[in-house]
Amino acid sequence: MLPFADCVVRGRVARPRCEAEPGAVAVRDGRIVGLAARDAACDAEHELDVGDALVLPGVVDVHVHTRSAPEEGIAAATSAAAAGGVTTVCDMPYDAAGPIADAGAFAAKVADVEREALVDVALWATVPPAGALDQVADLVGAGACAFKLSTFETHPRRFPRIPDDQLLRAFTAIAAAGGLAGVHAENDEIVRAGIATERAAGRHEPLAHARSRPPVAETEAVGRCVELAAATGVRLHVCHATLGRSVALATGPGIDVTVETCPHYLTLDERDLERLGGEAKINPPLRPRHQVEALWAAIEAQTIGIVSSDHVGWPAERKHGEDIFALASGAPGLEVMLALVHDALRARGLGLALLTRLLAEAPARRFGLWPRKGALAEGADADIAILDPDVRWSLDPARMVTPAGWSPYAGRSVRGRVTHVMSRGELVYAGGALCARPGRGRFVAPATAAVGTPA
Repeated sequence: MLPFADCVVRGRVARPRCEAEPGAVAVRDGRIVGLAARDAACDAEHELDVGDALVLPGVVDVHVHTRSAPEEGIAAATSAAAAGGVTTVCDMPYDAAGPIADAGAFAAKVADVEREALVDVALWATVPPAGALDQVADLVGAGACAFKLSTFETHPRRFPRIPDDQLLRAFTAIAAAGGLAGVHAENDEIVRAGIATERAAGRHEPLAHARSRPPVAETEAVGRCVELAAATGVRLHVCHATLGRSVALATGPGIDVTVETCPHYLTLDERDLERLGGEAKINPPLRPRHQVEALWAAIEAQTIGIVSSDHVGWPAERKHGEDIFALASGAPGLEVMLALVHDALRARGLGLALLTRLLAEAPARRFGLWPRKGALAEGADADIAILDPDVRWSLDPARMVTPAGWSPYAGRSVRGRVTHVMSRGELVYAGGALCARPGRGRFVAPATAAVGTPA
């Protein structure tokens, strides 16, 4: 018999590293207090029986940009997350108003999260491109889940390049403070020369974007960051890998490194960039089909351990135009990531245990949020996503919670749909609609942070 609970959820339950089996999850005061057989008795105030649908741990998305597009923001992005089964968002530090590179900016953003978020949010920080790095230890203590550092300059203030000498010093400081360094790895000089070459030739069609960022621009930067990590001992996380060679460079012996990729690199390729234009413009770019297959081989070999959305909710006018180089990079993905990855894994005959590991357990572990986040286990937060695995649906941006109004997946047929989502035991999405409001989400810090993990 399960202990007394506020709610019991019955369905096919995905426990850590296991395939789903009929079961029941008991929830009290926002935490999981028991797991048992499907028909286990439970004195509960409410019961949610989802039949043969999957009862999954809420997704932990470690790569989200809620404020790169000021038209979106924390409230809208976390609402989209709730609709997609993402119950923990790790938000990037490259906000339109300026980077989160000091304790004051970090504290202000924590306050904004507590006021605006619908689901829980962890926060990345960053470092300045030059000068003192005395804020690193304070940011770790304040609860930064990681530090984002870019070898490519997207914007000189909001999203700057960190030069190699500063990168080396930053890795040293982050390692000393016990933090995690995440890198956007593209060689700035190669990319800028590539863009200049395309522009000089009068080429500004979609594929010019891919040509301007050749594979070596990524692999050189990955290799450089790996070498700096080896020299400093920093824990390294390679963001949005697009190439099998990048994965191979990042997974050598003796270095504490993890690699993530994203649903767009697993389900789209250069042909989609040519077809969709700006809607498929992402940095690094979509690659040829054989590179997509190389990423899948790395997932099966578990050398890619995390899948994240790299979500950014640009309005449509920032993604449409004749000059690919004038358009914003990135795409909204929070609301569709779980369904897309489930569909893609199932199409390849890969098990459910891999889905929960890629989207929940591995990201929670790497970013210090385990065991509160990332699994259906006693004592964990009751972050639960219900997915009906057999429903086929067509993605329609006009019917999505995401306010962007467009998607590179528009019209795509997907097998598996999120039907209910709980965040800390509270139903936040059901029946195709949100049933909670922004402001209920909480800031979450790594378990090792000085601030502790909020109760």
